[in-house]
Amino acid sequence: MFKKFIETKERITAAKRRLAILDKTEWMLRERIIEVDIKTASVKRKIAKIDQEIINITKVYARIPKIERDIKKLNFGNASSMRGNGKTKEGSDDERIGSSPNN
Repeated sequence: MFKKFIETKERITAAKRRLAILDKTEWMLRERIIEVDIKTASVKRKIAKIDQEIINITKVYARIPKIERDIKKLNFGNASSMRGNGKTKEGSDDERIGSSPNN
């Protein structure tokens, strides 16, 4: 009878040790899950920033043809106005016709 009591007590002690190990393992896993959740949230924020940058780049890229057209208009506009101003300042045909006191 005493022998059975000792065996039972040893089994209970071994079971408690296993339970303590399982509890420790559970808490380690919980801590690791929290760490992974934090890293996941950080990665999600980084992905959201990258997505926003892609959206911004796409918007700018879509505007490039319009910007190029505007630049061409400005360049052609400046070129024609420069030619016109150049003739007037240098004495173009417009100045000679009708504005001369000899006519």
